[in-house]
Amino acid sequence: MTAGPLRALVGLDATIANAGDPIELACLRAERATLMARMGSFERATAELEAVRREHERMQSSPALAAWLCLAEGITAMYRDQGLAARDRVRRAHALSTAARVRPLTALTAAWMAHMAYIYNDYAGIARHLVEALTEAPPDHHAARSRASLTAAQSYHWAGRIDFAQPWYRRAHEHALAEGDTTTIAHLLSSRAWLSGMHACTRPIFDGEPACPDALSQALMAADSSGHFDDHLGRASLRSMARITRARLLLAQGHWADALAQFESGLPLAMSDGMDYVKLMLHAEMAWCRFKLGRSEEALQEARRAEASLIPDCEGEDRASTHGRLAQ
Repeated sequence: MTAGPLRALVGLDATIANAGDPIELACLRAERATLMARMGSFERATAELEAVRREHERMQSSPALAAWLCLAEGITAMYRDQGLAARDRVRRAHALSTAARVRPLTALTAAWMAHMAYIYNDYAGIARHLVEALTEAPPDHHAARSRASLTAAQSYHWAGRIDFAQPWYRRAHEHALAEGDTTTIAHLLSSRAWLSGMHACTRPIFDGEPACPDALSQALMAADSSGHFDDHLGRASLRSMARITRARLLLAQGHWADALAQFESGLPLAMSDGMDYVKLMLHAEMAWCRFKLGRSEEALQEARRAEASLIPDCEGEDRASTHGRLAQ
Protein backbone atom coordinates (compact mmCIF):
# COMPACT_ATOMS: atom_id res chain seq x y z
CA MET A 1 0.00 0.00 0.00
CA THR A 2 2.90 2.36 0.72
CA ALA A 3 6.60 2.60 0.08
CA GLY A 4 7.12 1.95 3.80
CA PRO A 5 4.11 0.27 5.47
CA LEU A 6 2.81 1.85 8.67
CA ARG A 7 4.07 0.15 11.81
CA ALA A 8 0.48 0.40 13.06
CA LEU A 9 -0.75 -1.47 9.97
CA VAL A 10 1.94 -4.13 10.26
CA GLY A 11 1.04 -4.69 13.91
CA LEU A 12 -2.66 -4.82 13.08
CA ASP A 13 -2.05 -7.39 10.32
CA ALA A 14 -0.19 -9.56 12.83
CA THR A 15 -3.02 -9.30 15.36
CA ILE A 16 -5.57 -10.15 12.67
CA ALA A 17 -3.57 -13.24 11.68
CA ASN A 18 -3.72 -14.50 15.29
CA ALA A 19 -7.33 -13.55 16.07
CA GLY A 20 -9.52 -16.51 16.89
CA ASP A 21 -12.86 -14.94 17.78
CA PRO A 22 -14.90 -14.05 14.64
CA ILE A 23 -16.27 -10.82 16.14
CA GLU A 24 -12.83 -9.68 17.27
CA LEU A 25 -11.44 -10.49 13.81
CA ALA A 26 -14.18 -8.49 12.09
CA CYS A 27 -13.59 -5.49 14.38
CA LEU A 28 -9.87 -5.60 13.62
CA ARG A 29 -10.54 -5.72 9.89
CA ALA A 30 -12.83 -2.68 10.18
CA GLU A 31 -10.04 -0.92 12.09
CA ARG A 32 -7.62 -1.83 9.30
CA ALA A 33 -10.00 -0.30 6.77
CA THR A 34 -9.82 3.04 8.62
CA LEU A 35 -6.04 3.05 8.24
CA MET A 36 -6.37 2.30 4.53
CA ALA A 37 -8.84 5.15 4.09
CA ARG A 38 -6.65 7.62 5.96
CA MET A 39 -3.81 6.75 3.59
CA GLY A 40 -6.10 7.39 0.60
CA SER A 41 -6.62 3.73 -0.40
CA PHE A 42 -10.38 4.20 -0.61
CA GLU A 43 -11.12 1.27 -2.92
CA ARG A 44 -9.29 -1.17 -0.66
CA ALA A 45 -10.97 0.28 2.43
CA THR A 46 -14.42 0.06 0.86
CA ALA A 47 -13.86 -3.50 -0.35
CA GLU A 48 -12.70 -4.56 3.11
CA LEU A 49 -15.74 -2.99 4.76
CA GLU A 50 -18.16 -4.58 2.28
CA ALA A 51 -16.63 -7.99 2.93
CA VAL A 52 -16.84 -7.54 6.70
CA ARG A 53 -20.43 -6.33 6.48
CA ARG A 54 -21.44 -9.35 4.37
CA GLU A 55 -19.87 -11.69 6.91
CA HIS A 56 -21.38 -9.68 9.79
CA GLU A 57 -24.88 -10.48 8.51
CA ARG A 58 -24.20 -14.15 9.26
CA MET A 59 -22.76 -13.46 12.73
CA GLN A 60 -24.38 -12.96 16.09
CA SER A 61 -25.25 -9.28 16.58
CA SER A 62 -22.37 -7.29 18.10
CA PRO A 63 -22.71 -3.62 19.13
CA ALA A 64 -18.91 -3.24 19.06
CA LEU A 65 -18.68 -4.50 15.48
CA ALA A 66 -21.62 -2.34 14.40
CA ALA A 67 -19.86 0.67 15.94
CA TRP A 68 -16.56 -0.17 14.25
CA LEU A 69 -18.27 -0.49 10.87
CA CYS A 70 -19.98 2.89 11.29
CA LEU A 71 -16.73 4.53 12.38
CA ALA A 72 -14.78 3.03 9.49
CA GLU A 73 -17.45 4.09 6.99
CA GLY A 74 -17.50 7.60 8.44
CA ILE A 75 -13.72 8.01 8.33
CA THR A 76 -13.62 6.66 4.77
CA ALA A 77 -16.31 9.12 3.69
CA MET A 78 -14.55 12.01 5.44
CA TYR A 79 -11.18 11.40 3.78
CA ARG A 80 -12.79 10.68 0.40
CA ASP A 81 -15.08 13.69 0.01
CA GLN A 82 -15.70 15.29 3.45
CA GLY A 83 -19.47 15.00 3.00
CA LEU A 84 -22.10 15.31 5.71
CA ALA A 85 -22.64 11.53 5.65
CA ALA A 86 -19.25 11.15 7.31
CA ARG A 87 -20.32 13.00 10.43
CA ASP A 88 -23.57 11.05 10.64
CA ARG A 89 -21.76 7.71 10.53
CA VAL A 90 -19.24 8.74 13.19
CA ARG A 91 -22.09 10.05 15.36
CA ARG A 92 -23.82 6.67 14.98
CA ALA A 93 -20.61 4.85 15.93
CA HIS A 94 -20.30 7.00 19.03
CA ALA A 95 -23.89 6.34 20.07
CA LEU A 96 -23.52 2.57 19.61
CA SER A 97 -20.26 2.32 21.54
CA THR A 98 -21.62 4.50 24.35
CA ALA A 99 -24.81 2.47 24.65
CA ALA A 100 -22.81 -0.78 24.69
CA ARG A 101 -20.37 0.67 27.27
CA VAL A 102 -17.33 -0.23 25.19
CA ARG A 103 -15.11 2.41 26.78
CA PRO A 104 -12.05 2.20 24.51
CA LEU A 105 -14.26 2.55 21.45
CA THR A 106 -16.28 5.32 23.12
CA ALA A 107 -13.03 7.22 23.66
CA LEU A 108 -11.96 6.74 20.04
CA THR A 109 -15.33 7.73 18.57
CA ALA A 110 -15.50 10.76 20.90
CA ALA A 111 -12.07 11.84 19.61
CA TRP A 112 -13.30 11.58 16.03
CA MET A 113 -16.50 13.43 16.97
CA ALA A 114 -14.29 16.26 18.26
CA HIS A 115 -12.42 16.16 14.94
CA MET A 116 -15.71 16.43 13.05
CA ALA A 117 -16.82 19.30 15.29
CA TYR A 118 -13.56 21.10 14.43
CA ILE A 119 -14.23 20.70 10.70
CA TYR A 120 -17.73 22.19 11.08
CA ASN A 121 -16.72 24.98 13.52
CA ASP A 122 -18.81 23.47 16.31
CA TYR A 123 -16.73 24.94 19.14
CA ALA A 124 -18.91 23.67 21.98
CA GLY A 125 -18.86 20.22 20.40
CA ILE A 126 -15.05 20.27 20.20
CA ALA A 127 -14.73 20.92 23.93
CA ARG A 128 -17.44 18.45 24.94
CA HIS A 129 -16.08 15.54 22.92
CA LEU A 130 -12.45 16.24 23.82
CA VAL A 131 -13.30 16.07 27.51
CA GLU A 132 -15.13 12.79 26.92
CA ALA A 133 -12.32 11.28 24.82
CA LEU A 134 -9.59 12.18 27.29
CA THR A 135 -11.69 11.01 30.25
CA GLU A 136 -12.61 7.65 28.71
CA ALA A 137 -9.21 6.86 27.17
CA PRO A 138 -6.62 5.18 29.41
CA PRO A 139 -3.08 6.59 29.19
CA ASP A 140 -2.00 3.94 26.66
CA HIS A 141 -4.98 4.37 24.31
CA HIS A 142 -2.72 6.08 21.78
CA ALA A 143 -5.24 6.16 18.90
CA ALA A 144 -7.83 8.11 20.88
CA ARG A 145 -5.32 10.36 22.63
CA SER A 146 -3.38 11.23 19.46
CA ARG A 147 -6.59 12.20 17.62
CA ALA A 148 -7.95 14.17 20.58
CA SER A 149 -4.62 15.94 21.15
CA LEU A 150 -4.31 16.86 17.48
CA THR A 151 -7.82 18.31 17.45
CA ALA A 152 -7.07 20.37 20.57
CA ALA A 153 -3.84 21.63 18.97
CA GLN A 154 -5.59 22.60 15.74
CA SER A 155 -8.34 24.41 17.63
CA TYR A 156 -5.90 26.52 19.64
CA HIS A 157 -3.75 27.15 16.56
CA TRP A 158 -6.81 28.25 14.56
CA ALA A 159 -7.63 30.71 17.35
CA GLY A 160 -4.15 32.20 17.08
CA ARG A 161 -2.86 30.68 20.33
CA ILE A 162 0.14 28.70 19.14
CA ASP A 163 1.48 28.86 22.71
CA PHE A 164 -1.49 26.76 23.86
CA ALA A 165 -1.34 24.57 20.74
CA GLN A 166 2.31 23.54 21.11
CA PRO A 167 1.88 21.14 24.07
CA TRP A 168 -1.04 19.45 22.35
CA TYR A 169 0.90 19.06 19.10
CA ARG A 170 3.67 17.44 21.14
CA ARG A 171 1.24 15.03 22.83
CA ALA A 172 -0.35 14.13 19.50
CA HIS A 173 3.08 13.37 18.05
CA GLU A 174 4.12 11.27 21.05
CA HIS A 175 0.95 9.13 21.03
CA ALA A 176 1.01 8.67 17.24
CA LEU A 177 4.67 7.68 17.40
CA ALA A 178 3.97 5.20 20.21
CA GLU A 179 1.34 3.50 18.04
CA GLY A 180 3.38 3.69 14.84
CA ASP A 181 0.61 5.74 13.24
CA THR A 182 2.51 7.93 10.79
CA THR A 183 -0.72 8.97 9.04
CA THR A 184 -1.57 11.04 12.12
CA ILE A 185 1.93 12.53 12.08
CA ALA A 186 1.41 13.39 8.40
CA HIS A 187 -1.93 15.00 9.25
CA LEU A 188 -0.27 16.93 12.06
CA LEU A 189 2.38 18.30 9.69
CA SER A 190 -0.09 19.25 6.94
CA SER A 191 -2.57 20.87 9.34
CA ARG A 192 0.13 22.82 11.12
CA ALA A 193 1.51 24.07 7.80
CA TRP A 194 -2.01 24.96 6.61
CA LEU A 195 -2.87 26.94 9.74
CA SER A 196 0.52 28.69 9.89
CA GLY A 197 0.16 29.62 6.24
CA MET A 198 -3.42 30.80 6.73
CA HIS A 199 -2.42 33.16 9.55
CA ALA A 200 0.58 34.51 7.60
CA CYS A 201 -1.37 35.02 4.37
CA THR A 202 -4.50 36.64 5.78
CA ARG A 203 -2.64 39.24 7.83
CA PRO A 204 -2.23 41.61 4.84
CA ILE A 205 -5.91 41.12 3.96
CA PHE A 206 -7.45 41.65 7.40
CA ASP A 207 -4.88 43.84 9.16
CA GLY A 208 -3.49 45.77 6.19
CA GLU A 209 0.03 44.94 7.35
CA PRO A 210 2.68 43.08 5.36
CA ALA A 211 3.20 39.48 6.26
CA CYS A 212 6.17 38.75 8.49
CA PRO A 213 8.99 37.40 6.27
CA ASP A 214 10.17 34.96 8.94
CA ALA A 215 6.65 33.63 9.45
CA LEU A 216 6.26 33.16 5.69
CA SER A 217 9.58 31.34 5.39
CA GLN A 218 8.80 29.05 8.32
CA ALA A 219 5.31 28.28 6.99
CA LEU A 220 6.73 27.56 3.52
CA MET A 221 9.28 25.16 4.99
CA ALA A 222 6.49 23.47 6.93
CA ALA A 223 4.38 23.07 3.78
CA ASP A 224 7.32 21.63 1.85
CA SER A 225 8.16 19.25 4.70
CA SER A 226 4.55 18.10 4.82
CA GLY A 227 4.53 17.39 1.10
CA HIS A 228 7.82 15.47 1.25
CA PHE A 229 6.59 13.42 4.20
CA ASP A 230 3.41 12.52 2.29
CA ASP A 231 5.57 11.42 -0.65
CA HIS A 232 7.68 9.27 1.67
CA LEU A 233 4.61 7.58 3.15
CA GLY A 234 2.73 7.24 -0.12
CA ARG A 235 -0.17 9.09 1.48
CA ALA A 236 -2.78 9.99 -1.13
CA SER A 237 -5.52 11.59 1.00
CA LEU A 238 -5.86 15.38 1.26
CA ARG A 239 -2.65 15.89 -0.74
CA SER A 240 -3.88 19.27 -1.97
CA MET A 241 -3.43 20.96 1.43
CA ALA A 242 0.35 21.29 1.15
CA ARG A 243 0.16 22.51 -2.45
CA ILE A 244 -2.48 25.16 -1.74
CA THR A 245 -0.60 26.32 1.36
CA ARG A 246 2.57 26.64 -0.70
CA ALA A 247 0.72 28.61 -3.39
CA ARG A 248 -0.67 31.09 -0.87
CA LEU A 249 2.74 31.58 0.70
CA LEU A 250 4.36 32.19 -2.69
CA LEU A 251 1.66 34.79 -3.34
CA ALA A 252 2.35 36.46 0.01
CA GLN A 253 6.03 36.65 -0.96
CA GLY A 254 5.16 38.32 -4.26
CA HIS A 255 6.01 35.38 -6.53
CA TRP A 256 2.86 35.87 -8.60
CA ALA A 257 3.61 33.58 -11.55
CA ASP A 258 4.81 30.67 -9.39
CA ALA A 259 1.83 31.07 -7.07
CA LEU A 260 -0.62 31.12 -9.99
CA ALA A 261 0.87 27.93 -11.43
CA GLN A 262 0.52 26.23 -8.04
CA PHE A 263 -3.08 27.41 -7.67
CA GLU A 264 -4.02 26.21 -11.16
CA SER A 265 -2.64 22.73 -10.51
CA GLY A 266 -3.94 22.64 -6.94
CA LEU A 267 -7.56 23.60 -7.65
CA PRO A 268 -8.66 20.36 -9.37
CA LEU A 269 -6.72 18.33 -6.80
CA ALA A 270 -8.53 20.16 -3.98
CA MET A 271 -11.89 19.47 -5.61
CA SER A 272 -11.04 15.75 -5.87
CA ASP A 273 -10.13 15.84 -2.16
CA GLY A 274 -13.62 17.13 -1.34
CA MET A 275 -12.34 20.59 -0.40
CA ASP A 276 -15.07 22.48 -2.25
CA TYR A 277 -15.12 25.06 0.54
CA VAL A 278 -11.78 26.54 -0.62
CA LYS A 279 -12.93 27.06 -4.21
CA LEU A 280 -14.03 30.66 -3.73
CA MET A 281 -10.81 31.56 -1.92
CA LEU A 282 -8.65 29.95 -4.60
CA HIS A 283 -10.38 31.84 -7.40
CA ALA A 284 -9.93 35.10 -5.47
CA GLU A 285 -6.23 34.38 -4.94
CA MET A 286 -5.79 33.52 -8.62
CA ALA A 287 -7.54 36.76 -9.57
CA TRP A 288 -5.04 38.69 -7.45
CA CYS A 289 -2.11 36.89 -9.09
CA ARG A 290 -3.41 37.66 -12.58
CA PHE A 291 -3.97 41.30 -11.61
CA LYS A 292 -0.43 41.59 -10.27
CA LEU A 293 0.89 40.06 -13.50
CA GLY A 294 -0.88 42.77 -15.51
CA ARG A 295 -3.58 40.46 -16.87
CA SER A 296 -6.49 42.63 -15.78
CA GLU A 297 -9.20 41.14 -17.99
CA GLU A 298 -8.34 37.60 -16.87
CA ALA A 299 -8.25 38.84 -13.27
CA LEU A 300 -11.78 40.22 -13.58
CA GLN A 301 -13.05 36.93 -15.00
CA GLU A 302 -11.38 35.04 -12.15
CA ALA A 303 -12.91 37.43 -9.61
CA ARG A 304 -16.33 36.71 -11.07
CA ARG A 305 -15.67 32.99 -10.66
CA ALA A 306 -14.90 33.65 -7.02
CA GLU A 307 -18.16 35.55 -6.57
CA ALA A 308 -20.06 32.77 -8.33
CA SER A 309 -18.56 30.24 -5.90
CA LEU A 310 -20.02 32.01 -2.85
CA ILE A 311 -22.79 29.92 -1.32
CA PRO A 312 -25.23 30.80 1.51
CA ASP A 313 -23.70 28.41 4.05
CA CYS A 314 -20.12 29.38 3.24
CA GLU A 315 -17.88 29.55 6.31
CA GLY A 316 -17.51 33.08 7.66
CA GLU A 317 -13.72 33.15 7.49
CA ASP A 318 -13.68 31.90 3.89
CA ARG A 319 -16.25 34.53 2.90
CA ALA A 320 -14.34 37.28 4.70
CA SER A 321 -11.00 36.23 3.19
CA THR A 322 -12.49 36.12 -0.30
CA HIS A 323 -14.22 39.51 0.00
CA GLY A 324 -11.05 41.00 1.49
CA ARG A 325 -8.94 39.78 -1.41
CA LEU A 326 -11.46 40.93 -4.03
CA ALA A 327 -11.69 44.33 -2.35
CA GLN A 328 -7.96 44.77 -2.90
